Amino acid sequence: MSNVNYSILVNTCDKFEDCWDPFFKLWSIYWPDCKATIYLNTEYKEYSYEGLNIVALKVCERNNFPKNQRATWSQCFEWALNAIETDVVLYLQEDYFLKDTVQNDIVAKYVHFMSDNENMKCIHLTDQGIWGRGASEYENLDNAICQQKNRVSCQAALWRKSELLDLLRDYESGWEFEEFGSMRSAILKSNYYVINRDYVKLDQFEIIPYVFTGVVQGRWYEKVVPLFKKHNIKMDFSKRGFLNDAPSRTLMKRVSDKLNKIPKIYRNKKDLNRLSNSREK
Repeated sequence: MSNVNYSILVNTCDKFEDCWDPFFKLWSIYWPDCKATIYLNTEYKEYSYEGLNIVALKVCERNNFPKNQRATWSQCFEWALNAIETDVVLYLQEDYFLKDTVQNDIVAKYVHFMSDNENMKCIHLTDQGIWGRGASEYENLDNAICQQKNRVSCQAALWRKSELLDLLRDYESGWEFEEFGSMRSAILKSNYYVINRDYVKLDQFEIIPYVFTGVVQGRWYEKVVPLFKKHNIKMDFSKRGFLNDAPSRTLMKRVSDKLNKIPKIYRNKKDLNRLSNSREK
């Protein structure tokens, strides 16, 4: 079962380069039996780590995207998916720092389920995302509730590549992909599954134990400090600072953010109407 065919996409961008060495050092410690190819979704940068099978995708370079512009999160994600050959992809991000041994056989088992059942579009592997609505026919997997926030989540999950491509809109950020992609997902009504919360529990038993998440709003989440210290990972935390030290958003900033979101909400409603109408035909 450990040889089932899937790829791992570690989604990142070049400005998070400081996360890569800690991420893959911890990977080499806590997931040494991983046999899947690891695709690192860089924009222009090359990267390798001794002993690991990493492909730096350099998606902006591959797609001749000018360096004086910034590709969107979704553009880079779509380019990465198109560069991956396998149908099943495990999605992770560069600040999901492993903190304990990954249950490789369990990951492989669920990849095997997806490989044998084309109707399975997604398996959420943590108890930190979406909710289920009762046991499915698959071991320790619940059927995911269709209408719920973050049904599309960027936490650790196995995805069918075609499902992600159907959900992506190249103008969206990662947060917009989760919010608006969840609405599109509810219309598509694809079969999503989530690990049973009596089986997996944060800090007790996890399939892929990692910090949720290591960098928040561009700043370090304090939980990474003891983890890095335990494994002698040197990091100048002052360059990013810590989340707890981040200044609160001003009233003007909160109002500005809400106003800027209005056209995005309108665009999403139009998109949902188009998608719904196309499904009814």
